[in-house]
Amino acid sequence: MDVHDYYGQLRKHYIAVPKRQRFAVSMEELSELLSCTRRNTQMLLHKMTELGLVEWIPGRGRGNLSQLAFLKSYRELAFAKAQELVEKEKINEAWKLMEQFEDQAVKAEFMAWLTRQFGLRQDTEEKDVLRFPFYRPVLRLDPAYVSRRTESHWVEQIFNTLVKFTQGAFQPQLAHYWESNEEHTQWSFFLRKGVRFHHGKRMTARDVAFTFKRLMASSPANWQTSMIESVTITGTYSLTITLKEPNALFIHSLCTERFSIVPEHAVELGGADDFSRMPIGTGPFRLTRNDESMLIAEANELYFEGCPHLNRIEMWVWPNYESSGEWSVPAQDSQLAYFEAQLKQQADGKREQLEQLEQLEQGSTYLAFNLAKKGTLQSLKLRQAIHYGLNRQQMIADLGGIREQASTGFLEDEMDTDYGSSYDFSYAVQLVSESGYAGEMLKLYTYEMPSNEQSAEWTRQACEKLGIRIEIGVFPIEELVACAEHRKEADIILGGEVLGEQPDMTLIELYKSDTSFVASGLRPEDRAFVDEHISLCLREQQQEARLDILMRIQERLKQQFSLLFLHHSRQLVGHHQSLQGIALNAWGNINYKDVWVRRTT
Repeated sequence: MDVHDYYGQLRKHYIAVPKRQRFAVSMEELSELLSCTRRNTQMLLHKMTELGLVEWIPGRGRGNLSQLAFLKSYRELAFAKAQELVEKEKINEAWKLMEQFEDQAVKAEFMAWLTRQFGLRQDTEEKDVLRFPFYRPVLRLDPAYVSRRTESHWVEQIFNTLVKFTQGAFQPQLAHYWESNEEHTQWSFFLRKGVRFHHGKRMTARDVAFTFKRLMASSPANWQTSMIESVTITGTYSLTITLKEPNALFIHSLCTERFSIVPEHAVELGGADDFSRMPIGTGPFRLTRNDESMLIAEANELYFEGCPHLNRIEMWVWPNYESSGEWSVPAQDSQLAYFEAQLKQQADGKREQLEQLEQLEQGSTYLAFNLAKKGTLQSLKLRQAIHYGLNRQQMIADLGGIREQASTGFLEDEMDTDYGSSYDFSYAVQLVSESGYAGEMLKLYTYEMPSNEQSAEWTRQACEKLGIRIEIGVFPIEELVACAEHRKEADIILGGEVLGEQPDMTLIELYKSDTSFVASGLRPEDRAFVDEHISLCLREQQQEARLDILMRIQERLKQQFSLLFLHHSRQLVGHHQSLQGIALNAWGNINYKDVWVRRTT
């Protein structure tokens, strides 16, 4: 510990003593408190005096008490220490320090100071550094295992796929050309030359083959990789993938972040955990730090599509920043703010200096019933009771935030006003009485996210009014996805699905993946229905036709009341007008590679 830590230890112990008020204390008491020898305690007090932390008048003669006065409050000391920790990029430690205070004014002061650290920073070399807050760390960035949209978005900044799907068309990425036979069972890819991974290794067909074989052996996306018969390297920059059966959508699968190309030996050299936290790709940004405090991504100056305009991105971990009462944006900074923070600024009238992008999210928050589990929810009437007992409009009004409108399905343009406004409390109570429900406790699970936890509690209270008992379980999403036992024991899972640039591929994953919250709760006959319709999708080359097929699955689950839709969300990004090149993707994020700064003279 340094001298400030020892001072903090003293100040915390004597916190009731006002600043600058002298009090009598023995050297023995101070030595015991600091766990130091008498000599070291005297040295520390001399040092504290030199630094202006205390006024100390030693007692003369053995047995005489010393006089001590504190010149800084514990609040001042802790605030300065928290600032120092932030400046040293130890943000997680700073939060732990501030959490010791029950006084909300102290936290508010620190949050106001921290807010001023965000935005665009430009040094003398005209390097542009963008800082913005996010409510949690993102430590699992292995493309094979991503399960959240924020992680998926960062994977797109760090990696590349063979082919990219954007604005309704395929574009070359690591493969400059590809072709298939007429049956869509054999696909050949020809790779760009000169592409390097972030650690300097040149990308070849060996890396692509390694990526596919790794997915085939260990990825949760086995519905996609199980269709691969073989991967054959045909040259340093070419390879052929053979499928077990025709699949017109194979090229679509390769555009998803899960099929991002990883280097052949990096995973083994660093270990799976290290690679997940600090992955190595070929993308426009490379990670230089990723921990509980912050993520730092530096521009890849050798990127094959050109160096990004931003030199560095810093995502600082700020728990619950979106709901902070002190969140504001300094007018002089180019600031980036996602989601509820924007709503907060609208309410406070603090967003006059921000440009705003918004769109209604394609996707929905939902309740998925586990009909693979025997029990009371096998009763159709009980599931219907929960449906009719949820006033979705009231949920949106009560909880607010980014909840925008009641949903009737995953796609917003398929609105069925009757579904979203079907609340009927009396009918719901009647259905409960007819269902055979005898007060059994139902387990409602969700994953850690403030809005999910709020929605789960609101749902629990709504069901309680119907006489239905709900117990909530909240887990890290990685745990809920990976642990089959959790999904088996849950009666209901509250989740959300955001449709990506290829909505049909997102829905196929939702209905087919073994780790999906929806798919894992299907009854055998429903799973057979899903498999039959997914097989039709894989042979259909037109997206509109595939979506029609997928809507049949959705309608079946709706009619059985095994999947209840709750609401669509609003996607919001605010930014200072000097940040250019910003556009929302389907996930409500921006592509950092395209962002640039319009400098003012």
